[in-house]
Amino acid sequence: MKLIPAFAALVVTAGLAACSQTQDEIASPPVPVDLSVETDAYAVSGAPEIPVETGPWTLTSFTPATEEIYCSFYNIGDDGRRGERVFVTEIAGVPAPAYVGLEGEDVALTQVSKADDRAPQVWLYENPGRNLQLEMQVTETGKRFESRDYEGTAQVILPEQGPLTAVTGTCGA
Repeated sequence: MKLIPAFAALVVTAGLAACSQTQDEIASPPVPVDLSVETDAYAVSGAPEIPVETGPWTLTSFTPATEEIYCSFYNIGDDGRRGERVFVTEIAGVPAPAYVGLEGEDVALTQVSKADDRAPQVWLYENPGRNLQLEMQVTETGKRFESRDYEGTAQVILPEQGPLTAVTGTCGA
């Protein structure tokens, strides 16, 4: 029975010794660490690599996985002609799901905002999982019974500003 009080006294003494610091130890500045030196000290064998998004992203052509397309935008080539598809929105949903071609891959986006009360209209889309934002600045150039034509620019603005891509497209049937 006498072991418990003796053990408790030992634990309290050890705890006090670990917590006691002199005034000089508290006031001394921390030891500087050189973070520019690369080290494998923290590498974990067998751990999966987490892909890091690098930029700036360039809009490229892609084939959408959906056939339910409401808006379809194409890049404008150096010759001024419509090029390949770089952006689409689906019919379903408000705001509608969207996709953009980035480095040959189709990347899902969600609409953040769509300011269509000024010219050019500013449409902002994002993919939070990739810390990615796409901004489109478009001006309506034509209006038919069930569709509207647009011209403008599309640009990845996060994770860093990508090249500006001239685009033309149609929304509606």
